[in-house]
Amino acid sequence: MMRKICAAIIFLTALISFTTGCGKRLPEMEVDGVGKKLAETRAENISDVKYSLLFEIHSDQNVALEGMVSLSFKLKERKPIVLDFVNSDTSLISLSVNGKKARYSFRNEHIVIPASFSLRGENRLTIQFHAGNQSLNRREDLLYTLLVPDRARTLFPCFDQPDIKSRYSLSLEIPVEWEAVANGKVLQNDTIEQTQRRFVQFSETEPIPTYLFSFVAGKMKKVTQEKSGREITIYHRESEPGKVSQCDEIFSQVFSSLEWMENYTGVKYPFTKYDIVIIPGFQYGGMEHMGATLYSDRTMFLSENPTDTDRLSRAELIAHETAHMWFGDYVTMKWFDEVWTKEVFANWFAKRMVEPLFPEVNHRLNFLNSYFPAAYSEDRTAGATPVRQDLDNLNNAGLVYGNIIYNKAPIVMDKLVALIGEENFQKGIRVYLNKFGYSNATWDDLIGILDQYTEKDLKSWSYSWINEPGMAEIHASVSGDSVITEVLSNSEKKVVWDQPLAYRVENGFPIPNTDGRGYGYFFLDKRSSDYLLKTFSGYRSNLKDSDSSAIYDDLTRCSLLITLYENLKRGNLDPQSFCNTLTDYLPHEANSLILSRGLSYLTDAYCAYIYNNNNKSLNILLQEKIESTLGQMADKSSQMQDRSLAFRALSNITTSTKGLERLFSIWKRPVSFTSLELGERELTNLAYLLALHFPDRYSEIRNVQLERISNPDRVAEFNYIFPSVSGSRQVRDSVFNSLKDEKNRSVEPWTITSLGYLNHYTRDMSSHEYINPALEMVEEVQKTGDIFFPVNWLKALLSGHHSREAAVITEKFLEKNKNYPPMLRNKILQQSDHLSGIKR
Repeated sequence: MMRKICAAIIFLTALISFTTGCGKRLPEMEVDGVGKKLAETRAENISDVKYSLLFEIHSDQNVALEGMVSLSFKLKERKPIVLDFVNSDTSLISLSVNGKKARYSFRNEHIVIPASFSLRGENRLTIQFHAGNQSLNRREDLLYTLLVPDRARTLFPCFDQPDIKSRYSLSLEIPVEWEAVANGKVLQNDTIEQTQRRFVQFSETEPIPTYLFSFVAGKMKKVTQEKSGREITIYHRESEPGKVSQCDEIFSQVFSSLEWMENYTGVKYPFTKYDIVIIPGFQYGGMEHMGATLYSDRTMFLSENPTDTDRLSRAELIAHETAHMWFGDYVTMKWFDEVWTKEVFANWFAKRMVEPLFPEVNHRLNFLNSYFPAAYSEDRTAGATPVRQDLDNLNNAGLVYGNIIYNKAPIVMDKLVALIGEENFQKGIRVYLNKFGYSNATWDDLIGILDQYTEKDLKSWSYSWINEPGMAEIHASVSGDSVITEVLSNSEKKVVWDQPLAYRVENGFPIPNTDGRGYGYFFLDKRSSDYLLKTFSGYRSNLKDSDSSAIYDDLTRCSLLITLYENLKRGNLDPQSFCNTLTDYLPHEANSLILSRGLSYLTDAYCAYIYNNNNKSLNILLQEKIESTLGQMADKSSQMQDRSLAFRALSNITTSTKGLERLFSIWKRPVSFTSLELGERELTNLAYLLALHFPDRYSEIRNVQLERISNPDRVAEFNYIFPSVSGSRQVRDSVFNSLKDEKNRSVEPWTITSLGYLNHYTRDMSSHEYINPALEMVEEVQKTGDIFFPVNWLKALLSGHHSREAAVITEKFLEKNKNYPPMLRNKILQQSDHLSGIKR
């Protein structure tokens, strides 16, 4: 059938058998992946690239995709043609160049065609091949591509680099009952009567990089809405009516985001269409494929008790991916060392775009709460990296991603906007987009444009913020009515991070970062930390008394809460005092964003410092106090979302027999818990935790919860994860060993959840055996998984461990592997930072 279809399509030419062989070796071909030298050489010589692609897809996951690509491009000079293709040479079925058979060699993940077969000017290659499976994300009745950052080469032969933008024409042959969506509009959608399969052809795209080429095929439902002449379709697999009904709000937020970006940038949406696909178990929150933007079902379809944070997170995710249509898709970085230049715009604009949707929210507070803690979590560690990292090969591009580029970079951008003014920034952005649309640009290109709108030396100002890791350590003291600050660099370079700092004097104490804009470690001496702990303990949101006046402002209170936590993480604050203070304070916190932050800090501090502390009697007293307080908040808080936040924290922290029995009773008969209506997702998460704590009730919990789940995708997820909470060591070992097989890690969020339960904080002393073998797997996980898989793998593995034994195992692994890839080493250092100071 493939050959019959191919014959009917204009772009396919007669296929010619081939022989192998090639001329002399090229230096840039001596390494796997896409090296920077190779990329620069190709970008200088290749232009006007067009791909015509055809894939034949079967519902049987074991049947490889057969593909055909007709690739046209222009060469400035006759040079060897070097295509990227990760699969083996046996994956190639046939290859022709300019209508003639061609010799080629297959080495180091490249197809190399001698210069004698190329022409100056127009060239055309036609290749028939078996597509690689690594980035196809295949399931029984669903398939989607995810090719960022350099995974297009795992799927089809191509020039896989961001600065060779190309136009794509795609055709798919799929099972007749499937739907298909791609970057372009559907031009043809016909049933093939002989085979009862479907042929779908899509329109040619605008110029886009390889990592944004995408298609999805499978059993999906769809719903379409139109507004102001723009039509958008949501594809999904959800069966629960309450979740499907949320599509109306999703549509509204997508339309709002598009309109906001068009108004701010002065550039109309620059692509043919905007459809979205909501995928169960999707690896990321979202991925900005124009025309086929992918989203995770967990983020888009909210639970029965969504909080302000949940609603904001979804709206910001939609805004983030929409901003990418202009920043990343329309204007793209030249190389992935500057991938942060698309993420910084997406996250900075996302916060701005949701402001009109949530007028009741303090958005300055939301900015602080979202970005600063996440940035600090990596920037305080020995694995801290600059915003801009060196990258010599795209096979390491996924390791550039992390909290620094997603969270520190928007903080830097916000400081830049404050420095030059919002109006000047907007003018510069419009020039930037108009100059580099459908092309590529660098950070220096942007700074060069913005420099025209200010007398500030932006290049010098931004250098330390962009090119240096870490943050300043800031000490303060009071002299009379003034605050004297001392800013210490964390490096031998004596780096200066130029920024204004806001302090206030309260009762003779320096109160740091009162406006929440300063970035750094604000050191608290003993007197200052004691004063703030006492102030938080006595805080009452409805009383503006002098004892708590220092923290009455929401922004100041959140900033100081973050400062206290950072001092805790640096070993400068007593964990029990911190937990006691939060337990006193949180029932009186009226702002849900700050409450959510405080509860996450309490949960982390309890699990990390209190649960396995040697002082058992003191631990029991604090444990009882925390569980009692959270239980009362879950029962009696006036706001439903506050009850929901407290219940989530209570579920994660509870370890007492009395508390666990109450949770079991609630889970068994949810209707008896009148404070909250627990939905399927909440009950499923609770089932995992209860099975972990009650090994003798494992089968009962599994059977009851399985009966409650109706959606087939969520049934598969539950069956995958549940064995990881078994009380049987043999079962848990079997789960861990299964993760060594790549095919068992195909749905990455499920894998991460399972690994996290295997290494749950209550299993700290019984799961050390998993640490070293899991660390030994990290390089393979990085090669076979997607962008965030290595860091999520390490977080799931290590975050539950707080023992000296775990610290020693991790330290020995790094000592043994002194030549470990530096970027991966940094990921381990980031995720094991909490172990570095443990002494027991």
